[in-house]
Amino acid sequence: MRALGPTSPAARAVVAVAATSFFMVLVAWATLIGPDQVFTGPGPRPATDMTTAETCIPLPETTAPDGTVTYGVPDDINERNYCEPPGASIRDYRDLVQDHPAPWWVKVLIYAFLIGLIVVVVGGVLGLLFLLVRAALSRRAGEQRVDLALTALEEPELAAAAVVEDAQEQDALLRDGDARNAIVATWHRFEVQGERAGVPRRAAETSSEYALRLLDLADADSGPVQRLAELYREARFSEHEITERHRAEAVDALAAIRRSLGVRA
Repeated sequence: MRALGPTSPAARAVVAVAATSFFMVLVAWATLIGPDQVFTGPGPRPATDMTTAETCIPLPETTAPDGTVTYGVPDDINERNYCEPPGASIRDYRDLVQDHPAPWWVKVLIYAFLIGLIVVVVGGVLGLLFLLVRAALSRRAGEQRVDLALTALEEPELAAAAVVEDAQEQDALLRDGDARNAIVATWHRFEVQGERAGVPRRAAETSSEYALRLLDLADADSGPVQRLAELYREARFSEHEITERHRAEAVDALAAIRRSLGVRA
């Protein structure tokens, strides 16, 4: 394979499989016509006028009591120049050859070679498929790593933009209705912003944990974030009255969060 030069493993595998397939075709052709035909052929050819003057070895004759003459077939008929029996046809010659097939060990070698060749071809095809699949998986993994890296870089900006772009709707929730319900609704609004930013809530996260993770991802100032979280917990779980003072503090904390993101809402 070094003769192929600096080629890729996939290209070398393709060349190897193509070459092996070519030999496989030749062997299949030899198998179809039979091992006997490959090594012995159709037998001696009929004599022609051009060969009548050539010297040949007479075939052994046997004369029956009724005067019928039969000719024997020597073991080395394919190796030496024996004379052809008079009046014999091509079919007769083929019958002679078929009556003296190739030795059994020759057939064993042929079938062993065929089995080995099939194993090589199958192994080459499987190896080629393995290389192609591995190359495809490596390319896909590389693309996924790039996508994940780009997503990791974009998430903070998307989170911050979602918080700022939703300022009008969030402010409307904070200023409308009862102070307790307004503060709770304002905090829950961070879930909507997170979904818009492509940062979904995890199954095990509470609303507070999710909002804190979103604001931390957006790199908001931790001071106003913690103050707004305290106001949410107080409004959500306490039994004492939540007044307009609590609402005003929530408005100031929310404004400070947006200022820390670099944009005044």
